[in-house]
Amino acid sequence: MIALADLALDLPLASGIVWLANGLWPWFRGLRTSPERAFVAASVLLGAWALLDWLFLHTTDLDLAILISKVRITAFSLTWLMFLYFGRWLSRTRSWADYLAILPVLVSIVLSWTVITNGAYLVDGIPRLRRDPGWYGVFFVQTAVYLALAFGYIGWDVWKAEFAAAATRNKLAAIFSALVITMGVWMSTNAWASLTQNGGFPALSSVLVVPGVLVLAFLAPFSRKDLVAMWRKLQVSPSRPFAAIWFHNSGQPLAQVVLPGEASPDAATLADLSQAIDHVLVEGLHSGPGALRQLQHEKHSFVFEKGRDLTLVVLLRGSPSQGLRSELRSTVRGFEDAHRTELESWESASALAEEALNALDEVLTPQIL
Repeated sequence: MIALADLALDLPLASGIVWLANGLWPWFRGLRTSPERAFVAASVLLGAWALLDWLFLHTTDLDLAILISKVRITAFSLTWLMFLYFGRWLSRTRSWADYLAILPVLVSIVLSWTVITNGAYLVDGIPRLRRDPGWYGVFFVQTAVYLALAFGYIGWDVWKAEFAAAATRNKLAAIFSALVITMGVWMSTNAWASLTQNGGFPALSSVLVVPGVLVLAFLAPFSRKDLVAMWRKLQVSPSRPFAAIWFHNSGQPLAQVVLPGEASPDAATLADLSQAIDHVLVEGLHSGPGALRQLQHEKHSFVFEKGRDLTLVVLLRGSPSQGLRSELRSTVRGFEDAHRTELESWESASALAEEALNALDEVLTPQIL
């Protein structure tokens, strides 16, 4: 009969496998926007942290245990940086603040490799670490701040997201709540054990099994189309566009969609848009496809994504998120790849008006079960 203590020491392995699956499952389905990449990176890093925790608990070589602990704390520090980016980019665009956010994490990683760990010893065959309480306190505060910021952004995104099905939103809220409670348990128990040097329960990453299984159960049933739509729905207000226009890169408009109840751009706005399109097309001769531009008009923003043959323009209130920018880039590339030869001239592209309108509808109102 397997002792409960032995089972608990193997739970980090289960946590690692589940969170690696949470990261690899969307990745294999081809999701590539910036928030999706951040989520995949965060999940994989969290899985790696749990696997390293399992390896740490099953080694009796103290030098190896110290090395594993340093790699483990590195993975954990990067995990919450990625979760912070995930939540932030769902509702905001990339900025200089994102690069500055790396610096405290790098400081924590340097501390973890130099002054935090003073040594290791065995208790009942399980390695324990001697840590400097002061330096570990610095790491702990940095981690706690990033945990709070990540959960703050993600919680706001889940609260503001407008899903087609209430059940989807409720499931996300349940998963988010489970993850918050889990990390609250980790913060309190780990802080007490490390700062007081009283040992405590060694397999702390085992608490990630429950939220990991919830995330996996939520993601697994989705088809690729529905999973993409779910990510798009997370591009929260005010960054969801309410109007979208295709322009052929010859300068001619190809298709336009405005959500019901929304007013079409007025003449002055269209004049500004026309000048901006000319600028985007001319600039594109030097910067090439993929150059993204933005025009602020009163309380509205026009966001441009230029491809090889087409330029996609969306109108939204407020500022675009990084997720929306990535989504527009994927839409342009996907449409151009599907209709490569037909888009070489405006005359041939105009025959694709219905397909162009469908693509704009999907940008404005992605459908999810």
